[in-house]
Amino acid sequence: MSEPAPQSISAPLQATCLCRQNVIPIKTTLPQPAHICHCTSCRTMHGTLFCMHSDLDELPFSVTSPPPTLKATLTDKSPAPCYIFTCNNCGTWMFATYFFTRSGELQAGQCVSTGCLSLSPEYKSSNPTAKLEDVINITMHCLIKDTIDGGASSWVGDWSKEKQPHFHGRWDEPPLPSRKDAQALLENHSYPTGRKELDGWCKCQGVKLRIIREDESQKYKAILCACDSCRLAAATDIVPFVLVPRTKAFFVKGGADNQELLEWPQAWDDTAKAKFDNMIIYESTPGKVAWGSCRNCGARVFYQRYAKRREGVEVVEPLTGLFGADTTKGILHLDWLDWITSAESGGIGLIEDAEAEGRAGIITRDANERYKEWVNEIKNAQ
Repeated sequence: MSEPAPQSISAPLQATCLCRQNVIPIKTTLPQPAHICHCTSCRTMHGTLFCMHSDLDELPFSVTSPPPTLKATLTDKSPAPCYIFTCNNCGTWMFATYFFTRSGELQAGQCVSTGCLSLSPEYKSSNPTAKLEDVINITMHCLIKDTIDGGASSWVGDWSKEKQPHFHGRWDEPPLPSRKDAQALLENHSYPTGRKELDGWCKCQGVKLRIIREDESQKYKAILCACDSCRLAAATDIVPFVLVPRTKAFFVKGGADNQELLEWPQAWDDTAKAKFDNMIIYESTPGKVAWGSCRNCGARVFYQRYAKRREGVEVVEPLTGLFGADTTKGILHLDWLDWITSAESGGIGLIEDAEAEGRAGIITRDANERYKEWVNEIKNAQ
């Protein structure tokens, strides 16, 4: 990572949502630290295999009086109130406040989703060759143990230097010594057999999903995307999806004793939106492309290009992070998901968007190659 240019600009960064009604200046000093969290709470609030957050000294607005374009949701009351702030139009999870314990003391924090960040026009004007990857510094990974099977930890991040330790638990616990230790989590994990249903849900369980199959030999393709739209939608730089026939994907209503399966709509017209009022539905391309998110906890739930077909079958694309909500079964679901690489990049889909935005190196410069190697490793092991 190159050294950032000397800085006198008070707001060198900005945070943007998918619909771009929120473009919020971030006052900070560069380089800006960030971390990658693999915990269940973060994954099920973004829908991703991990989340990326940048800690801030203060939010760019008052907690009690956020901009009218942001929705404030109370997520915890104890030991003190914690909030998330999501776009009230497109649902992007942008900011949060939280509390944590360090050295026995309760401490407050606030963060912005790293996937929303970009260099501000003022900073770029003064530093025309600067890239975001030069001023965002991933300092650690944490809570890999929540994934059970290791999740993305063996390929995401930099295992070659001490400045990006991968903590199995919290940051005050010993980190995993090497990439092989992360790989061992998957090698030593066994998925349940005979499953014909796979359930997922968001952090608050306000949105529940189920995908089904005829027998356990059937698998659905899982992909990663780094395009700008996916990044802004899930507020994370790499976003995972599973391609499921629309007739095999359902929303689940009710509790364990009175469940009702609701068919996935072909399109999100006003009738469909009213039926699923627990979600914000945002059409990024009106009449063609829709994104869904939980109206309460902000979790990104799905992407849907109307009438998209794969092998002649209409498909929808839930985010795979929601299927890691069960804390006992892992998050990769190799018995259900066939993780594949992009035909264009050979690794992560549309990684060229990240390169063009100067952010492909935020996680690590070789994430694309690492993911490609990982896919080959799991296919050879099966």
